[in-house]
Amino acid sequence: MTAPQIVIIGAGGHAISVAETAAATGYQISAFAVHAPKETSLIGIPVVTIESCLSKASSASYVVAIGDNYTRERVMNEVTSSILDEFFPVLIHPSASVSQFAQVGPGSVVLQGAIVGSYAMIGRGCLINSGAVIEHECEMADFSSVAPNATLGGRVRLGSRSAVSIGAVVKHGLAIGDDSVIGAASYVHRDQPSGIVAFGSPAVLRGTRQASDAYLH
Repeated sequence: MTAPQIVIIGAGGHAISVAETAAATGYQISAFAVHAPKETSLIGIPVVTIESCLSKASSASYVVAIGDNYTRERVMNEVTSSILDEFFPVLIHPSASVSQFAQVGPGSVVLQGAIVGSYAMIGRGCLINSGAVIEHECEMADFSSVAPNATLGGRVRLGSRSAVSIGAVVKHGLAIGDDSVIGAASYVHRDQPSGIVAFGSPAVLRGTRQASDAYLH
């Protein structure tokens, strides 16, 4: 039986991680795709333009493998103007543990060793990185992300495009607004509003930000 084809949109380090998960779940990676390729191949797989992929009649699936939440949303919305959400599968690495009672939206990716607990609600285009823990009844809004080894306690709500950085811990029952960033190794013990940067243990407000501001450096 021929393996299903998938196109990975993106050609950086995160794209390689997503490629590993796609391959581990049985997909054959037909290409990495970006708007303006700088290389012709990545890990032995062709790098092509997004436009060339979309112009071909194809039954391939797609995944947007871009770590920045705002950019991932923008690119996925661009692509879905041509391709329906049904062509964006959920990718879950075999080593991850995702509850049968959790819901994971189209285009979301769960990497190696992550845990998603019972009745967690994961939106569209979310990223749950390796070793992250999303406890019971958490809600990750569309295009939010949780970095490696970060933990959301039970019933945490993470807003749209917000990011919890490496090793951070969010206490159970809290809410983090849209477009906010929690810094690495922080401990969040209070609700956090939209459009802020907070870090420390305990995490405190360090500044404000716009949705499009870069936070991955």
